[in-house]
Amino acid sequence: MTKLILFTATVFLTAVVVSAQPQGGRPNLSPEEQNLVRAIMSATDPAAKMKAVAELIQKHPKTTIRPRVAQMTADQIAAITDPKQKLAFAQQYETIFTEPSEKEIIGPVLIRAYGDDNQPDAAFTAGAAFLEQHPDSLPVLVSLLALGTSEVKKHNGKYLEPSIQYGTKAAALFEADQKPAGFDDARWKTYKESTLPGVHQSLGLLYFAGGKPAEAKEHYLKSAQLAPSDPFNFVMLAALYNQDYQTAAKHYQAMPAGPPREEELKKTQAMLDQVIDAYAHAVALAEGNAALAQIRQQYLGDLETYYKYRHGGSTDGMQQLIDKYKPAKP
Repeated sequence: MTKLILFTATVFLTAVVVSAQPQGGRPNLSPEEQNLVRAIMSATDPAAKMKAVAELIQKHPKTTIRPRVAQMTADQIAAITDPKQKLAFAQQYETIFTEPSEKEIIGPVLIRAYGDDNQPDAAFTAGAAFLEQHPDSLPVLVSLLALGTSEVKKHNGKYLEPSIQYGTKAAALFEADQKPAGFDDARWKTYKESTLPGVHQSLGLLYFAGGKPAEAKEHYLKSAQLAPSDPFNFVMLAALYNQDYQTAAKHYQAMPAGPPREEELKKTQAMLDQVIDAYAHAVALAEGNAALAQIRQQYLGDLETYYKYRHGGSTDGMQQLIDKYKPAKP
């Protein structure tokens, strides 16, 4: 797989050679540079290709195609799926391309590689150092947020707080429409639409794990607004609303008879209606989702219990409520 990915460098480098030629067709590369470029293009092994890249940069550090070769090489490394190979090539890249702008290119790839290789300590250490120089790097902020969320799911809360900080910064950059350098409008639109809902969902999970349900709800609601067909947001919102309802119900039951208790009952019932609606939403969207099958069945039972309580023991209208939230069929 790695070989196939890096072989596509030939196409990129062909374009590089063409783009390095000024008007009139006379190449802006010396004969030796052109030969070294051909060596990169003809290399049949990823390691050999990287060796050829290194030779070009070592012999001609000021070659006019250095920026293009640096970017192309980083792009190819980023596309490698094997974590250990990606990490090894990213580390090798750093020994070849040492300019600050080049380190900025490979930094996000290297940090992601550490995470993919199950080295969270190294990823967060490298990430913190990178963000000191490039505090608005969305790819790094998003990668560290995703890694921190993954670690929390493994019951490792070591990076919970910095992950929240990184995720909060990422969300702010997205919502301020602060497009990263190198992104055109179309790429930015796609990246924002595909990434921002997950940023808020991750923040919801991190705040939930950190014992801050109000903040968790805020982010799950934002994620649900951006990705209304994602069932997980409503699964979590239903659970959070139910926690609030259970607390309120206990408070109501402990109150003495009188007008304040009657007012509290109305508030508690309104909270239960919110729980019912969230359960119906979660049940509807989770239908057919194998990963959520068990929790959907549990929620369906809870929904029926709550719905009957609020509707005189009847389930009339419950299925219609669920159907209301099912995605429209194409």
